[in-house]
Amino acid sequence: MEDFVVAFLGPPGTFCHQAAHERFGSSTSYKSCSTIRAVFEAVASRTVNFGVVPQENSFFGSVIETYDAFRDEQPGFVLDEIILPVQHCLLAPQGVKPSDIRRIQSHEQAIGQCRTFLSQYFPSASLEKVSSTAAAAEAVLKHCDSAAICSRICTVVFDGLQVLFQNIQDHQNNRTRFYVLAPDATSQLPLPRPISSKGLIRILPTDSRRIAMALATLSLPVSRIDRRPDTKSLEPFQDVYFVEVEETDVGEVVQGIQRLQSTKVEAKLLGLW
Repeated sequence: MEDFVVAFLGPPGTFCHQAAHERFGSSTSYKSCSTIRAVFEAVASRTVNFGVVPQENSFFGSVIETYDAFRDEQPGFVLDEIILPVQHCLLAPQGVKPSDIRRIQSHEQAIGQCRTFLSQYFPSASLEKVSSTAAAAEAVLKHCDSAAICSRICTVVFDGLQVLFQNIQDHQNNRTRFYVLAPDATSQLPLPRPISSKGLIRILPTDSRRIAMALATLSLPVSRIDRRPDTKSLEPFQDVYFVEVEETDVGEVVQGIQRLQSTKVEAKLLGLW
């Protein structure tokens, strides 16, 4: 594989890091960013080749920060998606046994997503909330009575950790979808490259009440619609719409956008994958 630099929402050891690692592999260089917008900026400035950002979680819905960044004039271009099962593991320092565990650390959401496991296997353990699952993994390295709830990739990021239990989350169908961003549509992803059948289009109707008319003009199979406030509008309660289409080819998407533009509707292609 060619040498790439891929930005992701950090810190190292997060599920976003794991998603990027699974898509681009261990030979790729990675850049951790503190915010989603920082990932977009790294891609736009071409200081990295690609970026990975969370788009939606099956339990918590759309990621607002990602769609806010898509409102920018040149936000980058989506070339692929990654669907990652949210599988929490219980990690501890090498040599530590489950019977040694007296306290468990993690982000509060991760702790909440593993309540059944914790009450069954560690009912008397102290539960400590920290800033992130990755921070928990790093912290427990110093303690032989502690474990962390985090992603498996933390065993790669932090040397000296072992997996005590895996798939400890209460809900086995929890998924997060990530977008793979590139500076523009001409960027070449490393193999495997997806065959384009989906597209992401940003639509700014002249009036938010006319979005139904815009979709009819687009005349493509729509799989989802997200919207965020149009912060540049002089009128209140105007929205920017992000329309994902599927089961279509590049030519059909381009023609649909041209139909919209012919009716004075602002439309921009943000992705094909």
